[in-house]
Amino acid sequence: MTAAPGGPGGWRIARTAVVTGAAGQDGYLLTRRLLAEGSTVHAVVRPGSSREAIAVDAAEAPRLHLHAIDLADVAGLADLIRTIRPDELYNLAGLSSVSASFGDPLTTWETNARSVVTMLEAVRRDSPETRFYQASSSEMFGGLPGESVVHDETSPLLPQSPYAAAKASAHLACQVYRAAFGLRVACGISFNHESSRRPGTFLTRKVVDHVRRLRDLGPAGRAGLAPMRMGNLGARRDWGFAPDYVEGILRISRQVEARATLLGREPEPDTGAAYRDYILGTGELHGVWELVDRAFALAGMDLDWDMTAVDPADWAATFRDSGAVAVAVDAQLIRPADPIAIQADPTRARVELGWTARPGLDTFLAEMLANGG
Repeated sequence: MTAAPGGPGGWRIARTAVVTGAAGQDGYLLTRRLLAEGSTVHAVVRPGSSREAIAVDAAEAPRLHLHAIDLADVAGLADLIRTIRPDELYNLAGLSSVSASFGDPLTTWETNARSVVTMLEAVRRDSPETRFYQASSSEMFGGLPGESVVHDETSPLLPQSPYAAAKASAHLACQVYRAAFGLRVACGISFNHESSRRPGTFLTRKVVDHVRRLRDLGPAGRAGLAPMRMGNLGARRDWGFAPDYVEGILRISRQVEARATLLGREPEPDTGAAYRDYILGTGELHGVWELVDRAFALAGMDLDWDMTAVDPADWAATFRDSGAVAVAVDAQLIRPADPIAIQADPTRARVELGWTARPGLDTFLAEMLANGG
């Protein structure tokens, strides 16, 4: 397996990469980035997905190869890795809905945990030189209801959902394969990161789609649209812009060169012992109400908030120009078990990889409002 110079920061790039979940937000952005740097990309998508799911120009098209493989197809995944023997393997696939995982825990386990072990075992047996990146989730950390927590790479794993449990299992499996078999495995533990590629099941997409409808209707038409119903407006989360996190993914996969470049030294030996996991987040908290407020403001609609009540269930917002109710709380959307604040501590990624994410809400909200879904 060989690699060529010229990647981000001057370190080597992959000649051949496999990206699972290539039609999802992160997979799409990463595939586009890898193609742009000259890599050949084998993009794994769900059966039935079309090539149009990943837009490419004529020059890049010959280097993009689509593979329709279900994550439950362990033989198909193993055969792909054995055949391609990629320089880099990015596992960004899986079920991403926490709420849906309660309805179908078994499928969640098959796609988010068992498939990861299948890929790790295929790398161990057939492609031990491959660099393996696993997309881990901040949901693994869990937390106590009403608690405010800041997580770094040493925080304990306390999953509170089938989704989080499966992700935690996959994360631990990666650590075991790295330590026991010396594989080049690293996990990026990502906090919330958004873009116009987000599907409708995510909070940011729900907010942006509602605001876009209001903007398109104009002041006269919006009177007939019901107020946006929200859950806990007082909850605070760490949100960032997805393209920044794709940069982080690349730096984590290529961390041996990234650390050497940042510190101005020769790279350490490229063995499994040199790989470690990193938190990806902004380190900055914003309330759900702030997210809503900025989305409305960026679309030209200012809100006035009534947050005098101690209980966020009684908060609401009205349009400044008309006084009509714009945002109201639906008690059925409040999840009492959720921590009040979940914040990242991305110090290790900043110090060792030179990676930071742009803070604030406006960058990703403006992009989502401009590009739709």
